[in-house]
This record gives sequence, structure tokens and C-alpha cells, in this order.
Amino acid sequence: MKTHTDEYALQETSKKRTPTELYRFWREGGTAWYYTSADFAVVYNTNTYEPATIGRSSAAYDSEFEVSSMKISFGYLNDPVIEYIAQNPVELIWVEVLRWYEATPTEPSVIFVGQIKNVAFEGNMANVSCAGFEHYLKQRIPKYRFQIGCNNDLFDDFCGINKVLWKTTTTITSIDTDGVVLTSTAFGAFDDDYFTRGYLDWGDYHRMVVDHVGDDITLRFRIPGLDVGQTVDVYAGCDRQLTTCVEKFNNKDNFFGHPWIPIDNPSQWTM
Repeated sequence: MKTHTDEYALQETSKKRTPTELYRFWREGGTAWYYTSADFAVVYNTNTYEPATIGRSSAAYDSEFEVSSMKISFGYLNDPVIEYIAQNPVELIWVEVLRWYEATPTEPSVIFVGQIKNVAFEGNMANVSCAGFEHYLKQRIPKYRFQIGCNNDLFDDFCGINKVLWKTTTTITSIDTDGVVLTSTAFGAFDDDYFTRGYLDWGDYHRMVVDHVGDDITLRFRIPGLDVGQTVDVYAGCDRQLTTCVEKFNNKDNFFGHPWIPIDNPSQWTM
């Protein structure tokens, strides 16, 4: 169990205590953003937490007192972290909230660790709803099912396909007004739906491709800052069906589904 110094305990019990809170948002395996409720920058663990208009609710629990939740209010303006998470990206966005005292700068307390569920806007404020780490512990284990479709994720270790071999790097020649339909002649070199259920990478942004017809692909959400003339990486998609695994990827040995499992439930049959 973590213990604190007497100086930290004194800060916590003081009637005039003035704690500062540190907020870390990070994309799993990628970018991290650091903010503080203080009016000055805070350096902790080699990271600089920048002052921001930010606050939070107290941690709440569900009816079974198992999964905590928290709401974080953030000054929207043009802040990149809010602009990013507002697009509901494919990856998980994690949140850590620490209580920090200037008198004991090396020993903050963890208030909350969890994941962002959604973002809502009110005026120029963003309200970020978060679910606590306990939510992770309630997920189904094992994750594999007896199902027609493959249980593997495309390009993961079990799938075994080298995603570099299925990457198309191209320059965008047109973007629609909503920012989700991207055009390139390179897309037209492949059959329709070749990129459907695949994804596009541009910088730190990662977006699912929901449709591909001719020279156009459609993203699930727009990418802030992406413009005509910029280069993106787009990866082939997979619908997890055996025929696709065989005919498109030649990867039958790694298919992890049950294509001949009965669809009907025998217990519901009637004579």
C-alpha cells in the first residue's frame, strides 16, 4: 500500500489546504495531453501539465457500488484534446486525475483512472463522461465466441497478416464539406469495398473506413486539420468472413471462426 510523508498528511488535513489537480489524457499506444487546474504550469514525472479551464465532479458509483464514473468539464475553445476526443476515435482514450500539492511535489494522490465514454458540448465548455477502470474488470472473459465470423482482429498477432503489405499511401485530391468522404485515384485501383472496415492513419489520427466506392472512401468521423494535398495511409478492410479470409488475404490457416455453426436455436424448434 502506498504511504505518504507527514508533510503530505499535513497538507491533506489542513483547513486551508489548496490542492491542485493534474489531468492526463492519453491515447492507448499514442499521444498524451497534460493539464492542470492551477494557474501555473506543473512539472511532474518529467511531464509538463499546462494550465487549463478544467474541473470535475466527484466520483460516483453504480447501483451495485462497483463501477465508478466521473464528469470532467473542459474549456472547449480550440483545444486539441477536446477536438480529438469529440470525434469518438476508434482507440480508447484514458484519463488519470491526480491531487498534487506544491509543498510535496513528488507524491500526488490518484483520484481517478478510467476511460472516456462520450463528450457533450454546452456553449464553449466540453463535458467529458468517464467510466472508471473497474469497468475493464466487468468485461467478458474469455472474449472469444463460437460464431460464424472470425474472432481475430485484422493484423493482430493471431491474424498474422503483415499490415505493411496491405497499406496504400496516397495523396488526397478532394474532401467533401463534412470532412468524411476522401477522394484519391489510388482508391479506384481497387475493387469497391476493398477498404471498407479498414482504417486510415494520418499523424496521430486513426479513423475507421465505413465505405469504399471507386475513388472515394468514407470515414466514420472527420479528421481535424486534414486537407487536400496531404498524404495518408489507408489499410485494407476485412468483414471477418471465411471467404474474405481465403480469397482476399489467403489466410485460411489463421481464420478463427466457425462458419458452419448452426444459426437456428434447436431449443426453439416446434413440431
